Amino acid sequence: MSSPLHYVAITATDGELVGYLWADATVVDLVHRSASSSRAYDAGTEWWRRADDARKRGLAPVGVLTLLSREPGVGPVTEARDLAAIEELARVVTPEDDRRLLDQLDRDNAGAWHELAEAFDALTDEDRDITWGGGQKQANGVYHVAFPLYSRPLERAVAALSGVGAVTPEHRWVDSPMPQPSPDGRLSAADAVRAATTIVRGERFSDGTIAAAVQDGLLDAVVAALRAWYAEQAHHDERPLLMCRYCGGSPAADVTFRAHRGLVVLMGFKKADGPMCMTCGLAVYRAYTTHTLCVGWWSPLSLFVFAPLALVRNVLAVRRVKRLPAPGPGTLGPRYDPGVPVHRRPRAYVALVPALWLLFMVVTGLSGGV
Repeated sequence: MSSPLHYVAITATDGELVGYLWADATVVDLVHRSASSSRAYDAGTEWWRRADDARKRGLAPVGVLTLLSREPGVGPVTEARDLAAIEELARVVTPEDDRRLLDQLDRDNAGAWHELAEAFDALTDEDRDITWGGGQKQANGVYHVAFPLYSRPLERAVAALSGVGAVTPEHRWVDSPMPQPSPDGRLSAADAVRAATTIVRGERFSDGTIAAAVQDGLLDAVVAALRAWYAEQAHHDERPLLMCRYCGGSPAADVTFRAHRGLVVLMGFKKADGPMCMTCGLAVYRAYTTHTLCVGWWSPLSLFVFAPLALVRNVLAVRRVKRLPAPGPGTLGPRYDPGVPVHRRPRAYVALVPALWLLFMVVTGLSGGV
């Protein structure tokens, strides 16, 4: 009859569960939690060293656990039916484990998320068709190790995973099985980070890890989960991520652009307001500003008040738009084409007519006064 096993749960200084020190009649050992961070792994190693030192001083294995259980960060001594039961405990993934991984995603880097979406949306079947090089027998009888040949678009897409923070050193991928999608092909966001880390870092040690993920659909499931997580953040953020009113892309800025039309005794006002992405906002700015420069001067109030005021407001608004990064994929429809800058549009130079007339009147008045 085998002797019973005993164990204690151990934690790092920040409270993260590290693993379980266990003992039988002869040995003390440690079972690390596969889902723990690298920092926690190091803390577990330190706990094991302390247990080993106590054992070398002559304490019985269970006595070592009893001694350590009196210290902060160590749970009470508990009995287990066998080592398999303790290892099963160590495989449990907690919500805190998931939160720690998701906290490492760079949610504020809109450019990186746009690159991820664009890179994967641009992949073709040809890009995904992976061939292998090497594998030949050389003249000396040695076989050249085979290696996958990835297309540049696929390499770009894989690199984009690192750009959003999905490839993290905090997940010790070598100690965990590859996360698998559910029957409907879905992954949780945290498992997507685990899988992305396993795929990308695994390629460094085993050629073809990326190829396998492409062929079985795991890579697509990873990206789909990450993109869904990023989109969901807009609905839960205390500062909601604005989406362009025209194309649905993000990020966007809440701005207002104005156009004015002055016709001797009649005047017209027009404005477009709401969230706009960099591309659509620039298009509206150029269109409204050009319209004002062309037909905004032909009444006294328009010349001296309304047209200049509209132009100044547009310049201030477009500054906010230009500070935005390139927008992500649109969800409402096609994106506006900004076209050429205002100074390259002939209609904008109609504004020179009232400007020259005003200059002529000023010069004439000064000349008459002399």
